[in-house]
This record gives sequence, structure tokens and C-alpha cells, in this order.
Amino acid sequence: MKKTKTILCLGIALCMFGCSDDDDVTSTTTSTVPFTLNASLSQRSTASEDAGILQGNWKEGSQLAIMKTGSSGVKKGIFTYSPTSSVSPYTFTGELSTSVKNDNEIAVFYPANAIIANSSDTLTQKLVLSGQDGTLAGVTNYDYSWAECKAAMTEQSGSADCEMTNLMTIGKFNFTTDGGTPLNEISQITVTATSGTLYSDATIKLADGTFSTTTTGSITVKNKTGISGTAYISLFPSQAQLHFTLVTTAGNIYEGSTPQSITLEKGKIYAATVACSALAPAKVGDYYYSDATYSTQRDESKTCIGIVYALNDADGTFNKSLTSSPFGRIVALNDAKTSIRWMSTSGDVEGIENYAHVNGTQSIGSLPYYKGTVDSFFSDKEEERIKDATINTETGLVTSWVSAGALSDFNGLGNTSYINSSATGYPAGTYCYQYSTAGKGAGEWYLPAAGELALLWELQQTGMICKAKQDCFSNFDQRYYWSSSECSEGTVWYLNFLSGMMAANSKASSYNVRATAIF
Repeated sequence: MKKTKTILCLGIALCMFGCSDDDDVTSTTTSTVPFTLNASLSQRSTASEDAGILQGNWKEGSQLAIMKTGSSGVKKGIFTYSPTSSVSPYTFTGELSTSVKNDNEIAVFYPANAIIANSSDTLTQKLVLSGQDGTLAGVTNYDYSWAECKAAMTEQSGSADCEMTNLMTIGKFNFTTDGGTPLNEISQITVTATSGTLYSDATIKLADGTFSTTTTGSITVKNKTGISGTAYISLFPSQAQLHFTLVTTAGNIYEGSTPQSITLEKGKIYAATVACSALAPAKVGDYYYSDATYSTQRDESKTCIGIVYALNDADGTFNKSLTSSPFGRIVALNDAKTSIRWMSTSGDVEGIENYAHVNGTQSIGSLPYYKGTVDSFFSDKEEERIKDATINTETGLVTSWVSAGALSDFNGLGNTSYINSSATGYPAGTYCYQYSTAGKGAGEWYLPAAGELALLWELQQTGMICKAKQDCFSNFDQRYYWSSSECSEGTVWYLNFLSGMMAANSKASSYNVRATAIF
């Protein structure tokens, strides 16, 4: 009898829960019903070569995300377009949570894979434009569209009709050289704004389809096989004169600009032919500008944002054997922050490798070039001197470097990806990640690893990168600077820029940070 009462009470409780107003539902439900969505798409272009969604035609396999806008705890639905003879050409099908009731408002978004939230608890999503491949097919992954509509629901099924709004501008750029010769085999394009504003990422508010917290910066387009002919680039709406720095598969560099400031309207295609001129590859010590170009002699007409301190392969890997390259790393002109902690509390950061020694054997190390020469060290103790990390004092290029320990770590970008989440939890990494300049916005800078920081010390001490040579550069203060390389759960490697001594200390200590970036 007691058992029967328990079951009866539980049944009543469940009935009461199911009959409550939907907007008060906060728990996650897994119950779904079949749902059909008829989604139309505005035509952007009438040109025959602009196929697919630019002409308002969905591709087979295109997916939309649906999220409820009125309450929390409702998982997103993924809907796929699969044209058959039994459905209309623009009907998407999928499963939608039964927590979406009749006449509830829903947000529809394309492409579905850009929405990472699993539930409508997060009705804002960050959208990033770097990573495009420059092709017509690839641009659809960054051609964001949105709609709001009401769901017609029964206990067995649901449906809705919506007209999608194109949120982006598609740039259709034809790059030429020699007064008209097409520039082919383009492997990388960096887009910046010489005037006006270019947004590299923004937050979409799914409830009303508007952008907020836009970030100014650059957009990077990469295509290893090489773009031949026209490049298609998705752009957030703005007003800007665009500048392009291009690299071909053969390693040749070019630059070009739109002739004037242009209006990038959402839902439109902006087409232009851009005349390009050749550039020399970058070298260590070059000035790096906000338009992603560089030069050995400073160009006063451009905005310098950093100094080239290392050269990379096309995949971003540091390569000490290169004498020049279209790819490399820059150091910011000023500190990102002074006297801040690395981490608020002790704890090992998963993803960052721990180095117990500075060079594989020593727990503390004195770097060379204390007085600008390879044989000058701050420490008189032979066992503290690091003699296998040296550079060419004429070119700044690495002549030898250690292959073990903290000094072998040049992965500051990767390290910072794990410690950029909170200025209170991880101040050193977050302040570098949030550092922003013209042409390179927040998220493009990082806290250098121990190897990168040591290289910067030697370049300053030998006069390759210092205020005496580049007057816009602020020398590293004669203090301690954090690296992003961990030693242990409670300690991180730092460098004393007075002496060149590298050691590990508590994450709660307060040191300076200087941001670096990859181009």
C-alpha cells in the first residue's frame, strides 16, 4: 500500500510539471518530434558562375540550426536539406525538442556548424572569419544567414516557414599583376583596413540576428593548393578601404588595395579587380605594419605595430634556417601589462608541457650576450652559463639552439590558447591574448614561450631589435618577464631582462608581459 501511494504521488508530480508554462521550463529534455522547415534564401547574384547559395539555392546536405528564443534548457535542432520528389526544393527536415510548443519563437541559423552551443542557454555565438579558403564553395561556410519564425507544433510533429536574411557581404576579388595579368596560385591572403573598420570576428545575437562585440583586426585566408583566378571572401558589414597582402605557393609576396573606401552591405556581393605589386620577403629586424606588410627601412606613411623577430614556414612553424620568409613572428612595440601574476592559484594547466629544466640539464640558466657578445654572461658560474643558444649578431638569425628543456619551447601561441580565458584566473596569458593594435585585434596576440622570450633577449642585447635601432620600439624593462612555458604545477619560467637569467618561480609572483604574434 505504501508503495502504491508513492507511485501515485510521483505521477501527480510529473503531470504538474508537464502542464506548466513552457517559458518556465529550465531542465533539459531529450524528447523530440519530426520537424519540417521551409526556408527560402535571398538571391545575391545573377552571374552564372556564382553558384549555390549566392543565387539563393540551397545545396544538398546544407544544414540549419534551430534554437528556441523564449526559454532555456532546449537543445538545438540540426536540419538538413535533402531534395526529393516528395518534398519542396527548400524543405529541411530534422528532430526538434518537444519543449518547443505551438507558436514559440525559434531562431534559424546557417550554417549549423557555426553554432557551437548545445542548448538555447547560449543565444549568443562568436563568429570568426579567419580560416576561409577563398573559394566559391568554401565561402558558404562563412556566409552567415538568420531568420526568426514561429513553430507550429503538435504532439506528433512540427513545422515552420521562414525567409532567411543574409548577414554577410561577399567580396569577389580578382587580383592582377603587370596591369592585368591574373595573380594565380595564391596560398594566403591577409585582409586589413587602411581606413575605416574591418571586423575579424563578432558575436551574433540569435534572438534578433544582430551583431555585437565586434573585433577589429585582420582576416586570414589560406589555401594550400593555391587559388587560381577570383578569390571569394566573406566579410562583416562595415565601411573600409581594404588592403590585401598575398603570398603565392612559390613564396612570392604581393600587396594591393581597393582604390577607395567601400561600403560592405549585408546580403550584397562586392566585386573588384585589385592591382598588386611585388614585395620583398621579411627579415629579422624588419618593421611590421598594420596592413600586414613589412620593410627594413621604416615607412612613415604606414602604422608600425611590431618588429619581426623570427621567421616561419608556411604552416607557422619556427624555422631557424630561413634567411627571409613571407611568414614569421613579431614582437609588440610595448608591454601588454606590467606587474601581474601568471595564475591566481596554483594548478597545472592541461595542454601545456612542463619543463623541469631550462635546457634539459640546468634548473637555472644565464643566457649569452649580457654585454652584446656571445661570450659575455651575467653569471660567473660556469655551470649556470647556457652556451648552446646563440644568434648571428649581424642578421639576428639563430646559429645554434638547445633542443631540450624550456628553451626549446617556441609554442607560445599554443600555450596561450589554454590560458586566455580569464584576466582574474590567468592574467599573464589573458592580457597578451586581449592585446590589440591596428590590423591585429584581440585574439591574434599571445604570451611568448620560454624559447621565444630568450631569443628576444638576445636580439635586444645585440642591438638587432631595440629602441636605438627601431625608435618606435620600447625596450624590455630591466625586470622580470613571464613566459607561457610551465615548469611545474606551481611554477612557470621567467626571464630577467637585466641579467639574462632564466629560472622558474611561483605563478603567484608579479612580472611583466610582452605580447607576440604570428603573420
